[in-house]
Amino acid sequence: MVTHGNCQQFHALHGSSFAGASSIFNNPASPNNSLHRWDLNIFSFQFANSTNTLYAKNMKFPAIGNATINLTQGAQERNINTNLNLNFLNAMYRINKKQAVAVGLRMRMNNHIQSNAFNLNDSIGRLNAFLSANRNIPQIEGKFTNAGWIEANLNYAQVLFETGNSRLSGGITFQMMKSLSGAFAHINRLTYLESIRPTDSIYSLTGGVGSFAYSANMDTWSSNFNTQGNISNFIKASKTAIGFSAGLEYILYQQNDSYNETEPKIYNWKLGLSLMDIGSNQYNTSKFTGKFFYNNRIANDRDISNKLSNIKNAKELRDSLSSLLDTIITLPRTFSIGNPARIILNADRYLGNNFFINGQLTIPLSNSYSSTGHSTNELSLISLTPRWETRNWGIFLPIQYNLYGLFWAGFAIKAGPLLAGFHHLGLLKKDPLLNGGGYIMLSIHPFSKKQMKSRLDCFE
Repeated sequence: MVTHGNCQQFHALHGSSFAGASSIFNNPASPNNSLHRWDLNIFSFQFANSTNTLYAKNMKFPAIGNATINLTQGAQERNINTNLNLNFLNAMYRINKKQAVAVGLRMRMNNHIQSNAFNLNDSIGRLNAFLSANRNIPQIEGKFTNAGWIEANLNYAQVLFETGNSRLSGGITFQMMKSLSGAFAHINRLTYLESIRPTDSIYSLTGGVGSFAYSANMDTWSSNFNTQGNISNFIKASKTAIGFSAGLEYILYQQNDSYNETEPKIYNWKLGLSLMDIGSNQYNTSKFTGKFFYNNRIANDRDISNKLSNIKNAKELRDSLSSLLDTIITLPRTFSIGNPARIILNADRYLGNNFFINGQLTIPLSNSYSSTGHSTNELSLISLTPRWETRNWGIFLPIQYNLYGLFWAGFAIKAGPLLAGFHHLGLLKKDPLLNGGGYIMLSIHPFSKKQMKSRLDCFE
């Protein structure tokens, strides 16, 4: 039994010839070029976080219980972006030397928070202090997006063209998606006026637009039902959608093609092009949401603090905002959040003696920063991964420049059926920004110690 894989945000294994079922999450054509006849990814988990705002204080490995999470100080634009994937029982089967199928089940969640530049410092503890520190900022704006869903994937890959030393494969994956959670919030053009008094200052709203919404299935959770009943109601109230991914993979083989169990001399180059995660999740809008406008009503920081304190649920939040602002508009009955659609260009080069180097460029087709519509993004932009890899062992050194302008240097190791890695070793520094994350994967497939007779496993 041996580990393998090539999954969303599993940068260590991009382009690996030992990829199997989970390779469809980077290129749907890849299973057709797997070295394994069949493959089962029992479980994998990945979390990635990119931020310029959150940092850890007193984080000392392995004892991190005393660490605290803090906000960066000073004036700056702020962002927090997270991706989470949880995969179950992804399976791949190569029907013959030219066809392969794969199926899988996974849960996904993406979160994005962005704002314009504003000041934070240690002395800010109340709304009044925050507004005072930011009284010279023209306006305050921010955006939050959350999308969580479970999806079933059905993949088919086939050789499209083949010569004596090259092969072109194509693949497509259909995704059946069940929305679990969806939410968004906007603050636009929020402005206020400072009134200086002998003892203090008061800050009064002068303009602004805000909105928030979340999926109505969250309202189904009730103390009147047990856990099983609540989960059943939650799922029934969720909407279903369909998405797809497609890809091409071209392999240029070595002229003198030879193989053994530990050194897969399978190609000079492997080139991939894929279009990933086309589609969007659909949600019913909760009735306790809305869009709010400020026009002429007098509201100052004291009013806001009083109205927004001790809020226990969305209904109370909506009622409080209605009493503070002039106009409220009911949102449409449904809303959608786009999947992290993207184009992936991948190039993998075999260097000999089990050494490879992989380069990948991810071109986002969706934009979580957009002021119109709602969508999510993957974190990747450019990555370069040197690796030493055999069937049973591997060491990977992925480096990347991500979509939010951060440089990460990671590390991963493969040992038998287990793969584990870190996105960014910068987390080991003193008081680091909370950038990076990690992943773990458990996968199996049958293997034989005998020498392989051809480019792919025998089918006799």
